[in-house]
Amino acid sequence: MKQFNFLIFILMYSLTVQAQLKTGLTEIRDTSYNVQNEYRKHIKNYPQLKIAEGFSYPSVKEEKDIVYSTLNKRQLKIDVFSPSAKKTALKTAIIFIHGGGWRSGDKSMHHPLMQELAAIGYVCFTPEYRLSTEALYPAAVYDVKSAIRWVRKNAAKYHVDPNKIVISGHSAGGELAAFMGATNGMKEYEGNGCYKEISSKVNAVIDLDGTLSFYLPADAVPDESKGPSAATYWFGYKKTENIELWKQASPLQHVGKHTPPFQFINSSVERMHNGRDEFIAVLNRAHIYSEVNTLEGSPHTFLLFHPWFDTTVVYMDRFLKKIFPSTQTITKKIIVSQNGDGDFTTVQQAINAIPVNNTSPIIIFIKRGIYKEKILVDSAKQFITLIGEDKLNTVLTYNDHTGKISTTGDTISTRTSWSFKILAANFTAKDLTIQNDAGFNAGQAVALESDGDKATFINCRFIGFQDVLFTNNEKSRQYYEHCYIEGTTDFIFGSSTAWFENCFIYCKKNSYITAASTPKENRYGYVFHQCRIEGDTSLHNVSLGRPWRPFASVTYLNCYIGTIIKPEGWSNWNKTENYKTTRYAEFNNYGPSSDPSKRIEWAKMLTAEEAKKFTLQNVLRGWKPVKE
Repeated sequence: MKQFNFLIFILMYSLTVQAQLKTGLTEIRDTSYNVQNEYRKHIKNYPQLKIAEGFSYPSVKEEKDIVYSTLNKRQLKIDVFSPSAKKTALKTAIIFIHGGGWRSGDKSMHHPLMQELAAIGYVCFTPEYRLSTEALYPAAVYDVKSAIRWVRKNAAKYHVDPNKIVISGHSAGGELAAFMGATNGMKEYEGNGCYKEISSKVNAVIDLDGTLSFYLPADAVPDESKGPSAATYWFGYKKTENIELWKQASPLQHVGKHTPPFQFINSSVERMHNGRDEFIAVLNRAHIYSEVNTLEGSPHTFLLFHPWFDTTVVYMDRFLKKIFPSTQTITKKIIVSQNGDGDFTTVQQAINAIPVNNTSPIIIFIKRGIYKEKILVDSAKQFITLIGEDKLNTVLTYNDHTGKISTTGDTISTRTSWSFKILAANFTAKDLTIQNDAGFNAGQAVALESDGDKATFINCRFIGFQDVLFTNNEKSRQYYEHCYIEGTTDFIFGSSTAWFENCFIYCKKNSYITAASTPKENRYGYVFHQCRIEGDTSLHNVSLGRPWRPFASVTYLNCYIGTIIKPEGWSNWNKTENYKTTRYAEFNNYGPSSDPSKRIEWAKMLTAEEAKKFTLQNVLRGWKPVKE
């Protein structure tokens, strides 16, 4: 019946085709929507904005401009980003559709996102499709369906599980991605592209600010006083001229029991979520999983910029691990909310409520807010996971610093200046900010002191100035992934063994990033893997580290080294003797300040064979962090 109704619609559509607006079919690419223009548009309102720039990970294989479909003489191309590591289990595929009002934009805009996702194990594809300068709706729908079929056809080549194909997109691309999921199995939307014998079914959808409805609210009409709207250009009709076509192109018209699980990652721009609640209501009636993740205070193009880029990656990864599940061990949840609608109003109260010598995994979920409290996790409070509602707006902070007199009359030192201190083993924190806001001139002011063994931090921010992150236990093993660490002097320091994966290290002063005090008997100290080292653009004399103790061990592997790092790379700390025994090393770094020929002579450049020994298992002495 649906196919018959669609044919009737096409017949009615053909009777009115003469009235269709075709002035937008210029055959000239519209380049107005791009990252630089979006940056210029938003920087005044978002002074913290930083472009999420792409950089090629050694662990990711990139293939550009592969032809996935040919229509007459028009070749449609796709880019592929895949993990280059030895293949084991079949991977989940993510097909990402760029935005731009179905008229502008380019598949390269989301290369940084694809690189990040491929670096954590996904096989990512970014196809181009015919824009409204070239062809009207439903050409783009047909092209994206073709891209899905091409990916499934080549699943074995790219080591992809054909039952784990995810469609995702932003803005207009989000609408197209939602349309793919909403029309799963509907033959009338397949078009005449490649591999028609292959299924275009998708197994999950991630919609980033893509509309779900072109017709809700019913009385809303796009402002076209300055020219046709993006949708009018795409359809060739104004909403008032052909409302049925606008409805027919809406994902909301087709959602049903055939639709796969959905994730919505949304900005704070409400109009970009049109039809979402109605769409979710249909999914709920069909018992289909969906979730909404909102990045409060963000612009529509949030995924192109820091500070929202990393959170977008984490949200996507977490959703896909939920849809294609692994084991889940957390059994109890405590909610902290300053508004009084949780179990406790402070984080310390929630921690205090956990039984001494606890052995059961417990989540403490912290709602948005600035929690100004000095927080201690006692050694008897193990197996705690702290999760913030979102990392930008869930802030745990205090302002102690060296020289300050405490409430008990003692003089604060570096070791007592912490805002958050963890003595317990098996601790995890996700999606929150840990900060010391004592200020630039306060001297040593620790944000986090982490002493316990097996500490994991995912998608967290550590903010301060001098001595921000204190890893204070030579027997402790710590893991940091997709974290942002910002400071001035020695802002990552201590004796622990710590692995930093895909972290963003931001320097605010010409000083030192690390001051490791690794004991001689520990083979590894700090390992930075696939991290990005940047800072204030006025800086050019930052050191990768100085040896706080004689056997300091710091290694940077496959990292981007920005212009802020001085050519010699490292410091010998005022010509002390520590540099003679220090263990500073680099391998395969890249970027403007990565030239190994300019490094100080006592820093080691690892060979490929030596670098192979720096595995997570070796560095963390057999401990495998649980990331879910």
